[in-house]
Amino acid sequence: MANRIDMGKFLKGLYSCAVAVLGSLATVLGDNTTLADLRAGQWVTIALAGLVAFGGTYGLAGWSGPGGPGGDHGKPTGA
Repeated sequence: MANRIDMGKFLKGLYSCAVAVLGSLATVLGDNTTLADLRAGQWVTIALAGLVAFGGTYGLAGWSGPGGPGGDHGKPTGA
């Protein structure tokens, strides 16, 4: 059985990611700061904010691997 993507949850995850990234960028780009002035650590923080927002919205609820919702972890093998 193929894994199916729940588009509603996925789109909510993308929206959450975009809001988090744009919010982080707006915070960093305060006083006459340009994108060229950002350091690597700031870019990592921005990317991490997007990743956490997406994972919190879609990744954890939509995951269907072993042990996750819809996974077969813990089922008897001979049944």
